[in-house]
Amino acid sequence: MPFAESGQADATALVHALERIPLAITHAAAYIKTRASTTTMFTYLELFRESEANQVRLLGKSEWRDIRRDHSIRNALIATWQISFRHIRKTEPLAADLLALMSMFDKQGIPRSLLQGNGSQLDFEDALAPLLSFSLVRMEISEQALEMHRLVQLSMRTWLKEEKELGNWVKESIRTLSAAFPSGDYKTWEEFKALLPHLKEISSHATEDEEDVMNKAKSALSAGWCLLLRGEYRAAEPMHQRALEGRERVLGLEHPDTLTSVSNLGSVLESQVKYDKAEAMHQRALEGYEKVLGPEHPNTLTSVSCDGLGPENLDRA
Repeated sequence: MPFAESGQADATALVHALERIPLAITHAAAYIKTRASTTTMFTYLELFRESEANQVRLLGKSEWRDIRRDHSIRNALIATWQISFRHIRKTEPLAADLLALMSMFDKQGIPRSLLQGNGSQLDFEDALAPLLSFSLVRMEISEQALEMHRLVQLSMRTWLKEEKELGNWVKESIRTLSAAFPSGDYKTWEEFKALLPHLKEISSHATEDEEDVMNKAKSALSAGWCLLLRGEYRAAEPMHQRALEGRERVLGLEHPDTLTSVSNLGSVLESQVKYDKAEAMHQRALEGYEKVLGPEHPNTLTSVSCDGLGPENLDRA
């Protein structure tokens, strides 16, 4: 590819990576210009794509020293957005809280119903209006969901971390999603499907809080059952595995709820014709129920019937 074409391709890719945000593009151009001997659009793009930590450094980098120190201009993109965040926090605290919560979920397709919860619709609209006005979030075409630029999301998370508030909003997002998951029957499939990307996003938030771990497990369990009922066994397996790991971590290996998750995972494995692994799960559940609840408990008896479906008793044809 000729150099000119290569440069044009890199420029196009960089604009896409920066989500066509003028301020971000201007900042990247200034960064590349001041390091012209070592940094090209291609190398900047490689660094930007490498990790979220790199994005924070690149977009938070000031090409001039702080105005408070030498009367020059501070031009860090993240710092610029954070001025908006601080203004909203001061003048519209409910809007600031809404933006903080939104930044914890996937950046696209955030259902209005998830964000509003059981709160007043009028309060929600009042909180949303300043965010739309500042172009920090956008309404999707359906008007039933919202989205935000990835770079706004990244800036908000960085700011919350600096303000030592990130952990609180991780907790709130996990609780909010757990409360929002529908029953999983066919009537709520579209609602459930809209929440799946957000379950994936909150699962990436590290937390040691036991309540958070249990709420993550609850959401994963709900998702796992819905996927299982729809016959999406491969997608259901990691959800049930995640629910089991959360319960093991908080409740212990022999708690009845943990054993129920063991049995659930066995059923999902069985549905995928993974008979050996399924039998091991059902056997573990049976032995655990017998020990904790006794041989006559309904859970134990149900587990006996499941354990009877070992590979030697199943038609593999």
